[in-house]
Amino acid sequence: MLRRRRLLSDAPKKNFAGIDMKTTLKRPLWIVACVLGLTACATPNHPPPVSERAAVVERLDVGTRTPAFGGQRFGEAGSYEVLAGVATVRVDARHPANQAIVDLADAADANGIVRFRTDVVILRPTEPARASRVLVVEIPNRGNKLAVGRLADGGNQLDSPADAGTGWAMRQGHTLAWIGWQGDVPLGKAGQTVGTELPVATARGQVLTGRSLEEFVFDNEASKNIGALTYAAHSLNPDDARLSVRARPGAPATTLPSTAWRFLDTQRVEIARAPGSDAGAIYEFEYTARDPKVMGLGFAAMRDVAAFLKSGRPDAAGQANPMADLRPSVSVLMGISQSGRFLRDFVWLGFNAAPEGGRVFDAAMPLIAGSRKSFVNARFAQPGRYSRQHEDHLYPGDQFPFSYATRTDPVSGATDGIFAHCERSDTCPRLMHLDSNLEFWQARASLVTTDGAGRALALPGGVRAYLMASTQHGPAGQPTAGICQHPNNPAVQAPLVRAAMARLVEWARDGKAPPPSRYPAAGRGLVPFDRAAMGFPDLSALGVRFPGVLNELSVAEASGPPWRADPARRYQVLLPRTDADGHDVDGVRLPDVEVPLATYSGWNLRKAGFAENDLCGLNGISIPFAKDAAERTVRRDPRPSIAERYRTRTAYVQRVNAAAENLREAGFMLDEDVQRAVERARVEPRVGFLPE
Repeated sequence: MLRRRRLLSDAPKKNFAGIDMKTTLKRPLWIVACVLGLTACATPNHPPPVSERAAVVERLDVGTRTPAFGGQRFGEAGSYEVLAGVATVRVDARHPANQAIVDLADAADANGIVRFRTDVVILRPTEPARASRVLVVEIPNRGNKLAVGRLADGGNQLDSPADAGTGWAMRQGHTLAWIGWQGDVPLGKAGQTVGTELPVATARGQVLTGRSLEEFVFDNEASKNIGALTYAAHSLNPDDARLSVRARPGAPATTLPSTAWRFLDTQRVEIARAPGSDAGAIYEFEYTARDPKVMGLGFAAMRDVAAFLKSGRPDAAGQANPMADLRPSVSVLMGISQSGRFLRDFVWLGFNAAPEGGRVFDAAMPLIAGSRKSFVNARFAQPGRYSRQHEDHLYPGDQFPFSYATRTDPVSGATDGIFAHCERSDTCPRLMHLDSNLEFWQARASLVTTDGAGRALALPGGVRAYLMASTQHGPAGQPTAGICQHPNNPAVQAPLVRAAMARLVEWARDGKAPPPSRYPAAGRGLVPFDRAAMGFPDLSALGVRFPGVLNELSVAEASGPPWRADPARRYQVLLPRTDADGHDVDGVRLPDVEVPLATYSGWNLRKAGFAENDLCGLNGISIPFAKDAAERTVRRDPRPSIAERYRTRTAYVQRVNAAAENLREAGFMLDEDVQRAVERARVEPRVGFLPE
């Protein structure tokens, strides 16, 4: 939304295809011909001269090269090593491939050139002959490396054997890489996080200022809290800022006096707890910020560094490419949560089109992104923001388009789709979209397969969507409640993520079609927000209140901050139907859900003193079944007990085995995960009281 407002304010004349003719016709003839579709674009093997490229990796300086996972070997793939370095990238602000980046020209030198640096981390086999030639690039989440955790149940670092988890990705011989993109994650800490050093936009060399909005939900009972500002305050004069508080989204806001807060410095503000407010109160701090970073360069960083790694060519300084001996034949882009939203923007904005021709990534996997995108490509962007029902409810990054299909939105009237650009340029990746149940409550995931009026929407042929049924955003190691009313949801997701990645690689590399989508749609698994319509059991006798809210969405004004929703133009958000236990009927039901010991779902509620009964962040619920019929009767629990379901431990194990085998046959579990599921079932303590 903000990107469109910025670009349209001084937009050049474009032809019917959306091509900037004034800029294009000033470019060398090979670029003009390529952009107009009169000839084939340059290929990575025959690139244009350096001076005419959209971007160039001037240097990739590898600082460290160390054994990964303590030197552990991974079957036939052998051992791995970690390379950590910094890439210096030169971007031409005048090149058509970079025109979508907001404020890029305002950070360029007299020749239209912008330079930035970004961290690069590569996890690769030490012996090239053992490599699979598959490159998986994970977009870091707030600088963190999550892929090994999701693909191998490992850790976020790459040092010890324990970090490798099951070692699945490494046993395949895949190379993993992380490229910094987020301008507010510091550069040079690649051992821990993967960051980027982006330039600041100026007004012809003068300081650029503008209004910025920070929202704080402290969720503690301290009398004072410190809020970090994304951008430095232009002035420490309290008259130039405004602090307000509200109990929950939609409630009236109260403006607080300047005595209720103070600047500690240009990057921090101390806020006193407002009288009468609980720990879940929403504080909104509006101020004049300065020095906006060109956050949209993160898309160029992902595009250009990944294309460089794939090419195997030396950098512009003549240094060897660390992937020269691997030369991947398949490249996959993976994003989890925040980075999954960034991935959807990356494709939507056209950055999967390599400026030298072809696509950058052959395949893509956005995980737990829902229908949202990101607040990145805007002046004074805040990449860490993401809308939930209680928090960050009204920031840019969650407006139309929502689905990969291109269509006219019945609510806003706009025509678009996540795949609209790449379909025109034939650069769409094969894409697998995976969500948990929580994304339907907190991220309006129903809009992936429905239009804004609740009608079914077909996905493009190159897209598969899978619901990780009845799971929360990220599974809990052990159920805990925290500020929520109930323990959160430990139902696992990793077996499906591993299987989906295996199927995605086969799709991109071998052309083998993956399983059909298993994702609810209108008329096929999605129903209105109503407990009875959903089929969710009445658990009120157990003290379980069904939610009275979900993260709704309306068309928002382009001006801001603050941004305001138009209640007359509201989207219809639907939820998955459930069985009598409260589990999603449609989607991929892993053994935890297909053979359950509790009710699992993606919603939870905040407890008293913390904005009671609003949705509780990224937490789901786990409500255990009674042990037997007697306990169920005492509890007035409508769900069959464990003993009534399974009778014996052997029967329980057999049910788990059958469920896992069915998923393996359908392509949703790997052989090794079937075995793990059965082994877990054999030692499951919650059925230990059953006779053998």
